[in-house]
Amino acid sequence: RRGDEAPRYRSEAITRGDVELRISATGTLNPVTTVQVGSQVSGTIAALYADFNDRVRAGAVLAQLDPTFLKAQVAQNRADLTRAEVQLRQALRDSSRTGPLAAEGLVSQAELDAALTALDAARASAQSAQAALERAQTNLRYATINSPIDGVVVSRDVDVGQTVAASLSAPTLFTIAQDLTQMQLEAAVDEADIGAIREGQPADF
Repeated sequence: RRGDEAPRYRSEAITRGDVELRISATGTLNPVTTVQVGSQVSGTIAALYADFNDRVRAGAVLAQLDPTFLKAQVAQNRADLTRAEVQLRQALRDSSRTGPLAAEGLVSQAELDAALTALDAARASAQSAQAALERAQTNLRYATINSPIDGVVVSRDVDVGQTVAASLSAPTLFTIAQDLTQMQLEAAVDEADIGAIREGQPADF
Protein backbone atom coordinates (compact mmCIF):
# COMPACT_ATOMS: atom_id res chain seq x y z
CA ARG A 1 0.00 0.00 0.00
CA ARG A 2 1.05 3.56 -0.49
CA GLY A 3 2.84 4.90 2.55
CA ASP A 4 3.71 1.45 4.09
CA GLU A 5 7.31 0.71 4.89
CA ALA A 6 9.22 -1.60 2.65
CA PRO A 7 9.52 -5.23 3.81
CA ARG A 8 12.46 -6.02 6.07
CA TYR A 9 14.53 -9.15 5.69
CA ARG A 10 16.81 -10.94 8.12
CA SER A 11 19.68 -13.15 7.15
CA GLU A 12 20.58 -16.35 9.00
CA ALA A 13 23.32 -18.90 8.50
CA ILE A 14 22.11 -22.27 7.28
CA THR A 15 22.42 -24.94 9.96
CA ARG A 16 21.38 -28.58 10.17
CA GLY A 17 19.04 -29.62 13.03
CA ASP A 18 16.29 -31.99 14.07
CA VAL A 19 12.62 -31.54 13.32
CA GLU A 20 10.50 -32.05 16.41
CA LEU A 21 6.82 -32.88 16.54
CA ARG A 22 5.27 -31.66 19.75
CA ILE A 23 1.78 -32.62 20.85
CA SER A 24 0.02 -30.37 23.34
CA ALA A 25 -2.93 -31.44 25.46
CA THR A 26 -4.83 -30.03 28.41
CA GLY A 27 -5.48 -32.19 31.46
CA THR A 28 -6.02 -32.23 35.19
CA LEU A 29 -3.73 -33.26 38.04
CA ASN A 30 -5.41 -35.74 40.37
CA PRO A 31 -4.35 -37.94 43.27
CA VAL A 32 -3.67 -41.55 42.37
CA THR A 33 -6.15 -42.80 44.98
CA THR A 34 -9.32 -40.94 45.93
CA VAL A 35 -12.31 -42.15 47.92
CA GLN A 36 -15.79 -40.71 47.64
CA VAL A 37 -17.56 -40.71 51.00
CA GLY A 38 -21.34 -40.90 50.78
CA SER A 39 -24.38 -41.51 52.95
CA GLN A 40 -26.47 -44.68 52.96
CA VAL A 41 -29.37 -43.03 54.78
CA SER A 42 -31.38 -39.91 54.07
CA GLY A 43 -31.53 -36.95 56.40
CA THR A 44 -30.49 -33.38 57.11
CA ILE A 45 -26.86 -32.46 57.71
CA ALA A 46 -26.76 -31.43 61.37
CA ALA A 47 -23.01 -30.83 61.73
CA LEU A 48 -19.81 -30.88 59.68
CA TYR A 49 -16.48 -31.73 61.24
CA ALA A 50 -14.22 -31.58 58.18
CA ASP A 51 -13.62 -29.05 55.42
CA PHE A 52 -11.38 -28.51 52.42
CA ASN A 53 -7.70 -29.40 52.89
CA ASP A 54 -8.30 -30.96 56.32
CA ARG A 55 -6.17 -33.98 57.14
CA VAL A 56 -8.34 -36.77 58.49
CA ARG A 57 -7.63 -40.17 59.99
CA ALA A 58 -9.48 -43.39 59.29
CA GLY A 59 -12.57 -43.52 61.50
CA ALA A 60 -12.69 -39.77 62.13
CA VAL A 61 -16.18 -38.25 62.15
CA LEU A 62 -16.72 -36.11 59.04
CA ALA A 63 -20.39 -35.22 59.35
CA GLN A 64 -23.48 -35.97 61.40
CA LEU A 65 -26.99 -36.38 60.05
CA ASP A 66 -29.99 -35.44 62.16
CA PRO A 67 -30.79 -38.72 63.98
CA THR A 68 -34.25 -37.76 65.27
CA PHE A 69 -36.30 -39.90 62.88
CA LEU A 70 -33.78 -42.74 62.97
CA LYS A 71 -33.93 -42.87 66.78
CA ALA A 72 -37.72 -42.90 66.61
CA GLN A 73 -37.57 -45.81 64.16
CA VAL A 74 -35.28 -47.72 66.53
CA ALA A 75 -37.72 -47.14 69.39
CA GLN A 76 -40.63 -48.30 67.24
CA ASN A 77 -38.82 -51.48 66.17
CA ARG A 78 -37.79 -52.20 69.76
CA ALA A 79 -41.46 -51.94 70.81
CA ASP A 80 -42.43 -54.26 67.94
CA LEU A 81 -39.85 -56.77 69.15
CA THR A 82 -41.21 -56.62 72.69
CA ARG A 83 -44.74 -57.21 71.39
CA ALA A 84 -43.55 -60.16 69.30
CA GLU A 85 -41.74 -61.67 72.29
CA VAL A 86 -44.90 -61.36 74.40
CA GLN A 87 -46.89 -63.13 71.70
CA LEU A 88 -44.21 -65.82 71.51
CA ARG A 89 -44.40 -66.46 75.25
CA GLN A 90 -48.18 -66.68 75.02
CA ALA A 91 -47.92 -69.16 72.15
CA LEU A 92 -45.45 -71.23 74.20
CA ARG A 93 -47.89 -71.35 77.12
CA ASP A 94 -50.77 -72.29 74.86
CA SER A 95 -48.82 -75.09 73.19
CA SER A 96 -47.53 -76.41 76.52
CA ARG A 97 -51.11 -76.68 77.78
CA THR A 98 -52.54 -78.10 74.57
CA GLY A 99 -49.94 -80.86 74.25
CA PRO A 100 -50.80 -82.81 77.45
CA LEU A 101 -54.53 -82.33 76.84
CA ALA A 102 -54.16 -83.76 73.33
CA ALA A 103 -52.23 -86.74 74.73
CA GLU A 104 -55.18 -87.50 77.05
CA GLY A 105 -57.67 -87.05 74.23
CA LEU A 106 -59.30 -83.97 75.77
CA VAL A 107 -58.65 -81.72 72.73
CA SER A 108 -58.69 -82.53 69.07
CA GLN A 109 -55.68 -82.94 66.84
CA ALA A 110 -56.79 -79.85 64.93
CA GLU A 111 -56.54 -77.73 68.07
CA LEU A 112 -53.08 -79.10 68.79
CA ASP A 113 -51.96 -78.35 65.23
CA ALA A 114 -53.37 -74.83 65.52
CA ALA A 115 -51.43 -74.25 68.74
CA LEU A 116 -48.19 -75.50 67.19
CA THR A 117 -48.76 -73.39 64.08
CA ALA A 118 -49.36 -70.32 66.24
CA LEU A 119 -46.10 -71.06 68.07
CA ASP A 120 -44.15 -71.27 64.81
CA ALA A 121 -45.75 -68.05 63.56
CA ALA A 122 -44.87 -66.28 66.82
CA ARG A 123 -41.24 -67.40 66.51
CA ALA A 124 -41.08 -66.10 62.94
CA SER A 125 -42.62 -62.78 64.01
CA ALA A 126 -40.05 -62.41 66.78
CA GLN A 127 -37.20 -63.11 64.38
CA SER A 128 -38.59 -60.61 61.87
CA ALA A 129 -38.93 -57.95 64.58
CA GLN A 130 -35.35 -58.62 65.71
CA ALA A 131 -34.08 -58.19 62.14
CA ALA A 132 -36.02 -54.94 61.73
CA LEU A 133 -34.53 -53.62 64.97
CA GLU A 134 -30.99 -54.48 63.86
CA ARG A 135 -31.61 -52.76 60.52
CA ALA A 136 -32.88 -49.62 62.27
CA GLN A 137 -29.88 -49.61 64.61
CA THR A 138 -27.55 -49.95 61.62
CA ASN A 139 -29.23 -47.01 59.90
CA LEU A 140 -28.79 -44.98 63.08
CA ARG A 141 -25.06 -45.74 63.03
CA TYR A 142 -24.94 -44.69 59.38
CA ALA A 143 -26.13 -41.22 60.46
CA THR A 144 -22.56 -40.62 61.62
CA ILE A 145 -20.31 -40.27 58.56
CA ASN A 146 -16.77 -41.53 59.23
CA SER A 147 -13.64 -41.34 57.12
CA PRO A 148 -12.73 -44.71 55.61
CA ILE A 149 -9.03 -43.86 55.06
CA ASP A 150 -6.26 -41.53 56.15
CA GLY A 151 -5.98 -38.62 53.76
CA VAL A 152 -6.81 -35.04 52.85
CA VAL A 153 -10.29 -33.72 52.11
CA VAL A 154 -10.16 -32.34 48.57
CA SER A 155 -13.90 -31.80 48.09
CA ARG A 156 -16.89 -31.10 50.33
CA ASP A 157 -20.23 -31.17 48.52
CA VAL A 158 -22.69 -30.48 51.37
CA ASP A 159 -23.44 -27.75 53.90
CA VAL A 160 -25.13 -27.72 57.29
CA GLY A 161 -28.90 -27.83 56.86
CA GLN A 162 -28.78 -29.47 53.44
CA THR A 163 -31.02 -32.50 52.94
CA VAL A 164 -29.33 -35.69 51.77
CA ALA A 165 -31.53 -38.06 49.77
CA ALA A 166 -30.16 -41.60 49.56
CA SER A 167 -33.24 -43.26 48.12
CA LEU A 168 -31.80 -44.09 44.67
CA SER A 169 -28.02 -43.88 45.14
CA ALA A 170 -25.59 -42.85 47.84
CA PRO A 171 -24.86 -39.12 47.38
CA THR A 172 -21.23 -38.01 47.60
CA LEU A 173 -20.54 -35.84 50.63
CA PHE A 174 -16.74 -35.72 50.68
CA THR A 175 -13.87 -36.71 48.41
CA ILE A 176 -10.72 -37.76 50.22
CA ALA A 177 -7.29 -38.09 48.60
CA GLN A 178 -5.23 -40.78 50.23
CA ASP A 179 -1.76 -39.41 49.41
CA LEU A 180 -1.15 -36.05 47.74
CA THR A 181 2.53 -36.90 47.21
CA GLN A 182 1.44 -39.47 44.60
CA MET A 183 -0.31 -37.64 41.77
CA GLN A 184 -1.23 -38.48 38.19
CA LEU A 185 -1.84 -36.23 35.19
CA GLU A 186 -4.89 -37.11 33.14
CA ALA A 187 -4.87 -35.53 29.68
CA ALA A 188 -6.98 -36.12 26.56
CA VAL A 189 -4.93 -36.37 23.35
CA ASP A 190 -6.52 -35.85 19.94
CA GLU A 191 -7.15 -38.92 17.81
CA ALA A 192 -4.94 -37.51 15.05
CA ASP A 193 -1.96 -37.34 17.44
CA ILE A 194 -2.37 -40.37 19.67
CA GLY A 195 -0.92 -42.69 17.01
CA ALA A 196 2.46 -40.92 17.21
CA ILE A 197 2.83 -41.38 20.97
CA ARG A 198 5.16 -44.14 22.14
CA GLU A 199 6.24 -45.31 25.55
CA GLY A 200 9.41 -43.63 26.75
CA GLN A 201 9.00 -40.38 24.81
CA PRO A 202 9.82 -37.23 26.84
CA ALA A 203 6.90 -35.29 28.24
CA ASP A 204 6.79 -31.90 29.95
CA PHE A 205 4.04 -30.42 32.09
